[in-house]
Amino acid sequence: MPTPAPTTEPTPEPPVALIEFGEFPIGVRTLELGGEPGQQPLSVWYPADSDAVADMDTEIYDSSQATPAAFRALIPESMQSPVETNSYRDAPLADGRSYPVVIYSHGFGGHRDVAIFLTTHMASHGFIAASPEHIHRNLPAQAFGTAESSPEKDQADVANTLVALESTFGGAVDTARVGVIGHSAGASTALGALANESVLAAIPLAGGGAVPPEGAEKPILVVVAELDITVPTDRSLASYDSAPGPKTFVNLAQAGHNSFTDSCPVILAGGGLGILEPLLGAEQVARAEDGCTPENADPLAMQAALKHLATSFFLANLTDRLDVGVTPEFADLIDGVDLADYRQAG
Repeated sequence: MPTPAPTTEPTPEPPVALIEFGEFPIGVRTLELGGEPGQQPLSVWYPADSDAVADMDTEIYDSSQATPAAFRALIPESMQSPVETNSYRDAPLADGRSYPVVIYSHGFGGHRDVAIFLTTHMASHGFIAASPEHIHRNLPAQAFGTAESSPEKDQADVANTLVALESTFGGAVDTARVGVIGHSAGASTALGALANESVLAAIPLAGGGAVPPEGAEKPILVVVAELDITVPTDRSLASYDSAPGPKTFVNLAQAGHNSFTDSCPVILAGGGLGILEPLLGAEQVARAEDGCTPENADPLAMQAALKHLATSFFLANLTDRLDVGVTPEFADLIDGVDLADYRQAG
């Protein structure tokens, strides 16, 4: 009787950190959420047509434009550096597919373009990434003392974002496959959106004690910063502990509250915000610099970590990709990233 040939198991693909742009060039548009033109803008990044962008220039963004004009002259020149976004203004959408949606909800006193590093990255990997301006709690509202917390207005912004995307992109946007990521106050928006049938997964980011709606057994990824002085990490464990569905908790070592925004590399390169103390006060400057000091982890490494985490999590939960997911090994693949804590259940 012949000896059967030995069988070998296929060699699994080595894990890869999803920190590079994906297959698509990135388009960007500014839409409206209703009301007067420009009153409540919505920034949208999306997979663009490769041929159409071949002769186009990418957009340069000046973050100081998010600051009310009355305060703009007070911003140090070191913080007015233009940023290359790698995106093409009003480029045609890449056709032939229907793209899932990721909505980004900014924090209290923030603005819709505070994490372009992440929204452009998501678009390059096949998502339509949309960031509404929460005008009831954005930077101008805080500057003029009118900012308010309103879960109802937050969720209306999420719902209106989906309406605006459908109106603009039609069947090319899949509003039945939606994920929401929210930073700080936006974490409550992300978790609250799980009550929406079309929202399938959420990432509360440095968000404190926000909890998912009762009965929302949908996957969540809680990401926190070990040295966060604005929202201490133990407060964010409530989001993880209370979640009834699949859940993951990632605590990034040496990170701070703003390590996950575009502002930290600029603040760090400019030597901090001490020049603004007479205007803002020491406490507000400390909050703005939270995560952006030499004692914190490299903010570019923290951005890379979030790119990987968000892309892996939403690909796993909004698409049919079976080869991706959030595991603790990702920290070994990205220079400058260490884990202070990692938990997973469900």
